[in-house]
Amino acid sequence: MLHPQPQGTPSLDPMAAPSIDERLAVWARARGGRLLVVDDSATNRALITALLRKVGFSVEAASDGVEAIHAVANAAIPFDAVLMDVSMPGMDGLTATRKIRAMSDPPMADQRGRVPIIAVTAHGFPEDRVRSLAAGMNEHLVKPVRRADLLAALARWLDAPDAALVRTTNPAP
Repeated sequence: MLHPQPQGTPSLDPMAAPSIDERLAVWARARGGRLLVVDDSATNRALITALLRKVGFSVEAASDGVEAIHAVANAAIPFDAVLMDVSMPGMDGLTATRKIRAMSDPPMADQRGRVPIIAVTAHGFPEDRVRSLAAGMNEHLVKPVRRADLLAALARWLDAPDAALVRTTNPAP
């Protein structure tokens, strides 16, 4: 007699299709890249950094908008993407994003100003998303962010080879 597999237990069937989370992790390990995590919470920085390093990204961290601008402007090798908190003391993520975007305007005309910036924030109302996008962010994720959502957002803005990977796993509110 066959017994049903408990919920949440990985399938032992070698022919079973990998989950979207597993496929995104494989994509991230193969793609790699340099990311900047910006958050005033040391705990949030540590969690997101650990998650991203585990799937093969090189990660640097900043604790506020001023540090983020400095890191983007002065990186020896440009970042592939920035994960930016919105609410931070000092300079918030919206202001920092506007200043990073200004790096691509003349007279600077720097490609660093075009880096994908993904909001990772506790602000989840539709108007918060609108404000993030209006400031120049490419995407808006709400904390607590799941690994699949974070990797899917990165896949959308980096060069994911599989269109199925980039479907929205966390639809906009």
